[in-house]
Amino acid sequence: MNRQALAVRTGKWILLLFLLLAFAAAGLKLLYPFPYRKEIDRWASEYSIDSSLVAALIRTESHFRPHAVSSAGAIGLMQIMPATGEWIAGKLNVEAFTATNLNDPGTNIRFGAWYLGYLIDRFGDIDTALIAYNAGPRNAERWRENADEMFPETTEYVSRAMEAARAYRLLYTLPVIGPFFRALPL
Repeated sequence: MNRQALAVRTGKWILLLFLLLAFAAAGLKLLYPFPYRKEIDRWASEYSIDSSLVAALIRTESHFRPHAVSSAGAIGLMQIMPATGEWIAGKLNVEAFTATNLNDPGTNIRFGAWYLGYLIDRFGDIDTALIAYNAGPRNAERWRENADEMFPETTEYVSRAMEAARAYRLLYTLPVIGPFFRALPL
């Protein structure tokens, strides 16, 4: 095979490899989207928590659907209960709060990020904070103090949230992969 044919063949393999990597990256970006990144970064930074963890929590809670409502009545991206939202509004000095404010992505992310930071500070670790976020602080305290077995869905929730947080960190913040991944137009 002459040099020109070898160069053409090598070029085709490189193009094929690039296309395969681009399709794989696009697939991963569909699995781990990052809408509302500006708001997530803003409030995660404000409350000194990892934006990858906030994105993972949103993915786990609502799959980035801002008007999601759970069967228990939790509202919005971060699935905040109206009573918890009212309590958070008081802590943040937000006046004229109503539960419908939780449908606003910016408000929901702000309140959810603050609450997650509060739970991390209160319990001292992310796993217990996620348990409390999912099942309530009283259950988290009871399970921690009495070594009782958690709800199976809470165990699964923590596992999914932590796995998603690792994926977000890997895909969006690593020096080489992150900029490439963020540049994908999905």
